[in-house]
Amino acid sequence: MAVYSDRGTPASFKVPAGAVIPFGSMESALKQSVSLDSFLSLLEAIETAKPDGGELDHLCSDLQTLISAQVPSQATIEAIGRIFPANARLIVRSSANVEDLAGMSAAGLYDSIPNVRTLSPTIFGAAVGRVWASLYTRRAVLSRRAAGVPQKEAQMAVLVQQMLSPNLSFVLHTVNPLEHDPRHVMIEIASGLGETLASGTRGVPWRLSSDKFDGKVDTIAFANFSEELLVLDSGPADGEVARFVVDYSKKPLTIDPIYRRQLGQRLCAVGFFLEQKFGCPQDVEGCVVGNDIFIVQTRPQP
Repeated sequence: MAVYSDRGTPASFKVPAGAVIPFGSMESALKQSVSLDSFLSLLEAIETAKPDGGELDHLCSDLQTLISAQVPSQATIEAIGRIFPANARLIVRSSANVEDLAGMSAAGLYDSIPNVRTLSPTIFGAAVGRVWASLYTRRAVLSRRAAGVPQKEAQMAVLVQQMLSPNLSFVLHTVNPLEHDPRHVMIEIASGLGETLASGTRGVPWRLSSDKFDGKVDTIAFANFSEELLVLDSGPADGEVARFVVDYSKKPLTIDPIYRRQLGQRLCAVGFFLEQKFGCPQDVEGCVVGNDIFIVQTRPQP
């Protein structure tokens, strides 16, 4: 789709092909394997388990072991496989109903598994199980406690998308979260796959602040992550990614201020369009592939 800001900056973007394994699928898999009663018993126990002394850790480990053994049905895997090109590489993304709530950051809270194929149903099914199980890590459980969210209310859907090979990945807040200024968007950008940003990897991304109305782009920080994550076309689709040392002296976003300003304006126009489209500030995830901007997820900004 192509739309334009008031200053004529194109807010054009693409969306990768995708499918959703909806809320309730994990519970259906547990019921199918006659494990639902064990799950509910453990879930009740972690609600009041003490964080010290190993009680909570033990229960979380048991829950994750139980859930990670679950897989979607063969019919589900086959249906997903029909949506994508044959032999397509996919990413299995977490999409919980308890992400990015007020007072609870979701950066790295739940797992997303890149680089799998439905043609390898065992690896694909295990990736879905790992995403489901990430709902019950110690950090996730304690984050929900701190936010006052009962554990039984947490659910995990899975978003399956065609894997992209991005030059850059970004997270965009349509209201600057540092200054709470609705005129400015804040954009954090990393080289390669977005897992560098989502996993809370140590380091600093490129940070840009862009004005929605006058086109001004300010550079707040330059990236210094030591590695970038990539998926190689020739490698196996086994849920793993390749790691390379980043040479920032060759990255246009570092060395070319015109490119940096133009990209900031384009991403700002996309964010402003999404904010207007959905009627509230947005937390947007996406990537840049060549000259194209892809949006992979947007949700209300907490």
